[in-house]
Amino acid sequence: MIIIEILRYLFGYIEFRAFGGFPDRFVNLCTKEGIPLWNIKNAGGRITACTTIKGYLAVRGPARKSGMRCMALRKRGLIFFLKRNKKRVGILAGAAVSVALIFILSQFVWSVSVVGNTTLEDEYILSEFEKYGIKVGARISSVDLKEAAQTAVTENEKLSWAAVNRKGSVLVIEVREITVQPQMYDNSKPTNVVASEDGLILSLDILHGTAEIQPGSAVTAGDLLISGVIRHRDGSESVVHADGHVKALVKKKETFSAEDFSFYKLSYENKRKIIFFFGIKIPLGKSVPETNFSEHKSFLESGEMQLPIGIITQYGAVYSEEKTNPELSFQDKAALLGGAMYAKKLLDYSEIKTSSVTEKTDEFGKHYEFYAECEQEIGRLQEIYVEKTNDIA
Repeated sequence: MIIIEILRYLFGYIEFRAFGGFPDRFVNLCTKEGIPLWNIKNAGGRITACTTIKGYLAVRGPARKSGMRCMALRKRGLIFFLKRNKKRVGILAGAAVSVALIFILSQFVWSVSVVGNTTLEDEYILSEFEKYGIKVGARISSVDLKEAAQTAVTENEKLSWAAVNRKGSVLVIEVREITVQPQMYDNSKPTNVVASEDGLILSLDILHGTAEIQPGSAVTAGDLLISGVIRHRDGSESVVHADGHVKALVKKKETFSAEDFSFYKLSYENKRKIIFFFGIKIPLGKSVPETNFSEHKSFLESGEMQLPIGIITQYGAVYSEEKTNPELSFQDKAALLGGAMYAKKLLDYSEIKTSSVTEKTDEFGKHYEFYAECEQEIGRLQEIYVEKTNDIA
């Protein structure tokens, strides 16, 4: 249907009105003589319809036989547009340039996205595939998508499978990551489970061994939680590899101040912007230092798709070896940043239930105390050394 509309526009068509006779007879005669009509509307004996240029010249016969009079309302299509604007060279040239530009740009990659990754970041995968030509601005015909995907899997030990699919000017990288096998440990040695630090026991899940504490008990580092010694009903004992999950509420307290950080004088810094257009980078200014380098990208977007047109802002700075004391407000921010980094580290292996930051000042200056209560595993395996003896009769 769309193709038919495009063809009608290219060859031109006329919207006309017929009135003053027998509308049904007029339409039947046009159909009989093979005159194409579409968008036909009948309002009180007046017919509006569309037909081709040749068809409009041919409707005079059916109109005369049915007592109708025809009048052209609108002339539509490329042929009439060119005729109306034949003296406007700029419009025609602009239209031609636009068509050519769209055709040329369609030969390049507009956007690259990643699907299927679970632990690997999108930026990492995009940077890896960029080595094999899969990047914004690359000429599509110059990149072997299948070979690029196979090479990426072969040379990257973190990927087990990959494919690059093309959707017009958009490339989609589909990946499967290597499944890391769980680390096996020797469970043949007899062990106890002891507390790795002080805490209040919240839950106890025993896999092997005998429980030595109960939920709600307070323990200190080194206390026995799960014993590897099993006592049988006959009074005998045996040692096993004790194991289980012990969760406790643990209190954390750390102090941070500006003394924990070193500040150095800034020698110089530089910032520059780069115009990015379909993979072509046009730098505006001098290059920035590679140390303390950062980059921010801002691209145009159309709906959910990011267009390959935008601005890249680069930052870089070089510091001397001479230390300096920055403003107090900056020192405070550095100390608070240290607390935030510590909290982020806690989240890697525990769940923070409550937390607080308190500002204090003493003879050593201003500092911040970070306090938190965390739920975490505190069980630690401790090997039981068993001495073997031989009984001699």
